[in-house]
Amino acid sequence: MRPRIKLTNATLISIQSDSEEQVDQVLYATFAEDSESSAKGEALYTTKVMEINGLEYRTFGADFYTLDAEPKLFDVSVFEFNLMHEFMYSPEELLELREMLPSSY
Repeated sequence: MRPRIKLTNATLISIQSDSEEQVDQVLYATFAEDSESSAKGEALYTTKVMEINGLEYRTFGADFYTLDAEPKLFDVSVFEFNLMHEFMYSPEELLELREMLPSSY
């Protein structure tokens, strides 16, 4: 089993698709401490969340994350998520961008 990675300032992002009934969820958070792959304070987008048990999250890649608090909730479209992921925008930065994006995207 892989070690649990500790995260802070987490947001659970629900990705809404017009063509599918199922809603995928991912976490956006920062590392709470240094790990093998990242330094404390770096931002992270997880793969699809597969299981939630309290503050413990298991993702598609079989990674395990422990949050320091309940995550914020944030709904996005597929387009918005792709934009966020590509440019590593935080949910707060996307909210600012929503004001500038055309309503027909």
